[in-house]
Amino acid sequence: MNENYLILLGLGSEAKSEGKSLAEQIDAVLPQTQCTQCDFDGCKPYSEAIVSGEAEINQCPPGGQDGVDALAELLGRPTLPLNESHGKTKPRRVAVVDEEVCIGCTLCIKACPVDAFVGSSKVMTQVIAKECTGCDLCVPVCPVDCIDMIESDPFAIMLQNDSAQFDDTHNQRQALEKAIRDNSRERYQFHQERIERDKRERDELLKSRTIALKEKMAKDKAQKEKIEAAMLRVKNSKRNNEIK
Repeated sequence: MNENYLILLGLGSEAKSEGKSLAEQIDAVLPQTQCTQCDFDGCKPYSEAIVSGEAEINQCPPGGQDGVDALAELLGRPTLPLNESHGKTKPRRVAVVDEEVCIGCTLCIKACPVDAFVGSSKVMTQVIAKECTGCDLCVPVCPVDCIDMIESDPFAIMLQNDSAQFDDTHNQRQALEKAIRDNSRERYQFHQERIERDKRERDELLKSRTIALKEKMAKDKAQKEKIEAAMLRVKNSKRNNEIK
């Protein structure tokens, strides 16, 4: 791993001049698979954990030994062997859904950290291949085992979709690697923001429903007390009449 590679990722001297935090520079090296094999919820939380000292630089199987070496060079520390207790480095893969088996449960949609699945309840789900990071998180949640992870060259997929912008040369493939990472990072951030927004909306809805229920209960209680008071007055009136 050399300085040119770090510059390509936006981690050379110009990155410092742009004011990127150390966590952001580390995040730029990470593969943006968002697979959680590092024991954190994504590449960004992992990068923050490295900065805080909660994690080592060798916990990312998708990044492989090259990724560990790049982090070591960025941080100015000795490199480490990849910690394979977090998993082994595998060829890039994408999810493929068996259309005949899929029941449209949408669990894969909920599990995907970059929203690479499209579909709805009881409708066959499809994968946007160029957006899939190969994180494998969709596989264990599928109740009918209709998702396979197939080895795939992301460069071939992107070249097919953006042939006018990229060609299959070494420099262009490195540039495309950065474009893929940047795109995955943006989709992950959007996914996280959507989850937070949905949570806020659910919390606000629950809060409004709780307030409405309490108001109804208070109103019902007041009405009940009013009726009981009226009945008591009638009862007392009858008793007084009987005494007379």
